[in-house]
Amino acid sequence: METYRSEIASDNLVELIHLSQDRDEDAATDWATEVGMPWPTLLTEDTDEDDLILPYFPDGRFGVPSYLLVDRTGKEITRGKSNVFNKLEELRGE
Repeated sequence: METYRSEIASDNLVELIHLSQDRDEDAATDWATEVGMPWPTLLTEDTDEDDLILPYFPDGRFGVPSYLLVDRTGKEITRGKSNVFNKLEELRGE
């Protein structure tokens, strides 16, 4: 949450989406609320795997957490926490 607050929360050009691997929607929502997540939470079972998961994780599996930076068209720019935050700094001209 500290990284989100310091690096993303005030950036109007970046949107964070949480894709939860929880099977229970109430558990996922309770956890997101407990840790103070202000961004959208999606359950993997409620997403279109062909659109949201397989383009980025062809085997359908992804680590927790996984960081991906994609542009508004869905094109992957980079992945990995440090790569994502470094690229955001570069794009902001920092």
